Amino acid sequence: MFEADFSPYIAADEELLWQGESHKEGPAPQASGSNSMLLFAVIWTVMTVLIFGIVFISSGNELRGGTMAAAVIGAAVFIGLGAWLFYYTFHFTHEYYALTDKRFLRMSDKGEIVQQSELYHAVSAELLGIKNGYGTIKIKTGVVHRLRVKGHTHTTREFWAMRGIEGADEFYKLFTGLLQIIKEEQHN
Repeated sequence: MFEADFSPYIAADEELLWQGESHKEGPAPQASGSNSMLLFAVIWTVMTVLIFGIVFISSGNELRGGTMAAAVIGAAVFIGLGAWLFYYTFHFTHEYYALTDKRFLRMSDKGEIVQQSELYHAVSAELLGIKNGYGTIKIKTGVVHRLRVKGHTHTTREFWAMRGIEGADEFYKLFTGLLQIIKEEQHN
């Protein structure tokens, strides 16, 4: 089993305050959006089955050769997308997290740092849920990404998420206390 080692990524003037990992026993990976994603997956799949079912039933012998192949491929693609949405909603990805006095770090199960963000970007934290002693925390940042497409500006806010961590309530207290200290330092 892989053992996360954050020490090569921590600077000499930085202190490791907390380290943890995700667990399957915790809330669903997309805990905040799993209900809406699941509902969308159900609606998508049911509508796809109904539409293609009506097409196959109503066309009878008219679907032959290339037309039949196109209809079958289309049905497979759209139903497959619905199945992928179900999978994505409940898929578990093992991740490792570290909190220093300056940064938040997230490491993949392959040992690669996939996210490192400065703590001064954090605005607030939310404990989304606890299941079997494991919790999910979503941290809102002040980092906003704007993308202009065809005259419309799309704005998204950067979030950090820690899924299914043991002792989420203790981490939440540690992080919000640290966040308060950072905010006070910024005002001074």
